Amino acid sequence: MYARDRFRLTGRIAEHKLTSDNGNEVTRAFCPACGSPIFGANSGMRDHVTITLGTLDDSSTFAPQVTVFTRNRKPWDVMDDRIPSFPAQPGWQPGDPVWPRRLGWAA
Repeated sequence: MYARDRFRLTGRIAEHKLTSDNGNEVTRAFCPACGSPIFGANSGMRDHVTITLGTLDDSSTFAPQVTVFTRNRKPWDVMDDRIPSFPAQPGWQPGDPVWPRRLGWAA
């Protein structure tokens, strides 16, 4: 998740919108020429976007902090067992100072 106020995109995008299982509107933005995913947005977290790491020149500075939607994980997709994992979206907001404690792990 990345703060929307720190995110700037130039150029054209195409969007696909859908309603999530919990009723939020999910927007998937992609390149209108080739279809490559660029970013996602969710009405439940209006202040943040998800950025597709493949769009960045260097994504090595990012480290996973939580894994969501593990119910869709393939057997070959292995994550560090120390990272909190959830089958669906947990009830937290990015930037919430207490969310690590609510998830059951130390901040």
